[in-house]
Order: sequence, then C-alpha cells, then structure tokens
Amino acid sequence: MWNIEESHIQSVSWNKNFWYEVAKQAVDFSQEWEFPKEFQFEWYDFILFKNVFSPIVFKWSSIYVNHLPIKEHQKLLDMWCGSWIIGITAFLKYNLDKVVCADINQYAVDNTIENIKIYNISDKVKAVQSDVFSNIDDNEKFDLIFRNAPYFDSDFDKNNILYWSMYDENYEHIKKFILEWQNHLEKWWRIMIGFSTDRFPLEHARKLVNEIWYDLKIFYQEADSKWIKQEILEVVKIEN
Repeated sequence: MWNIEESHIQSVSWNKNFWYEVAKQAVDFSQEWEFPKEFQFEWYDFILFKNVFSPIVFKWSSIYVNHLPIKEHQKLLDMWCGSWIIGITAFLKYNLDKVVCADINQYAVDNTIENIKIYNISDKVKAVQSDVFSNIDDNEKFDLIFRNAPYFDSDFDKNNILYWSMYDENYEHIKKFILEWQNHLEKWWRIMIGFSTDRFPLEHARKLVNEIWYDLKIFYQEADSKWIKQEILEVVKIEN
C-alpha cells in the first residue's frame, strides 16, 4: 500500500546524494559549538543543548511560527518538535490554551523542559518523548497538529539521533504519522506539515496520503535564508 514506485523516486534522485551530504554536513556543523548555548528567537530568550536540532543553523522555524494558522486559545501538538521552537514560541506569541511538544530524541525533550522552566509555563506546555504518537495520551485532542517532517528518504546512521531530524528511510515515520493523527483531533482540526518540495516534490508527497483519501495543498510557501523553498503543507480530506 505504501510503496513509492521506483519511477517516482528516479525523478528526484539526480541530486539526491548531493543534498543528503549537504544536510549531513550542516547537522554535524551545528554540533561544533560550546553547549549549552543561549540565543534569541522571535525576541524570546532560549537555551540550546547539544544533540538537539539547531534553529540557529536551520533557520526556517521563523517561517513556520509566523505563518501557521494558529489562533488564540487553541490546543497545539508540535510533533517532532526538535528544538521546541515552534511549540513554545507559539504558546508565548498566540496565547494558546495547551501545547504538547513531542520528539523521539530525549535530548530534545530535556531541552524543551529546560525552556519551559525559563518561562514558568509547565501548567500549559509539556514535553513528551514519543515515537510519533506512541506516548501521546489517547484522550488528548488538538485543534492543530504540526509536524516539521524530515525531507530525505534515505538509509542513515541510526545511532546519531540528530540524523533522524533530516532523514526518514522509506518515509516510515511520515506514514505512521499519517495513519495515527486521526485519533487526536478536535472537531475543527487542521494538520500542517513543514516540508521542502525542493527536496521531495509535492506530487510524491501527495502519494503518501492519497491512498487513505487525504490530499496535500500548499498553505504557505517562502524561500529561507539559503534560498531553499520551504512550505507549510495542509492536509485536507478528499471529498467523495
């Protein structure tokens, strides 16, 4: 059901190895500083731990936090939160009722907890170590679920937890995300995926959701500071 045909992969593979290597080098470079590192994002003060996806090197988080359709008093799930940036900043900026930041990387979870303490918001913002929805309470429902998805379909060194933020072999985690989100939605839900169709064209991404009667549309699009196209893709139900 979920197999992406080889013909689809070939059309994007001509520069695949180049971009995989660029991403790997950028991830490795992001760990060369002295940690923990203090920095500002959207005028808020944060601290960054080692072994956590770096919003300092990878700057597209500002595109997401400023253009997601977030409304006051909503409940947000920031899935694969990485450096927590989207979840905590959205809470502070938009006066949300609840935010859950989830990541498979325990270093990211610990880092998120530390930044929650800085702003004393543990009553409404929490961090959870979770492989997609595995540790999200079955009774928890959200108005908006956002996932900044790994771009690259590739085998990778599973022992380096940071590579999980960039690579998703056979897009297994995206597929799992697609299958499980429906258990955690309020009535008027929206699901957004941060992606780059420069790396994986939209028609191939659509193939991942069409078979279960969903589609993807570009909600917002902008080039980041390195002129890489970043999108917010919205998941929509295909009408019969």
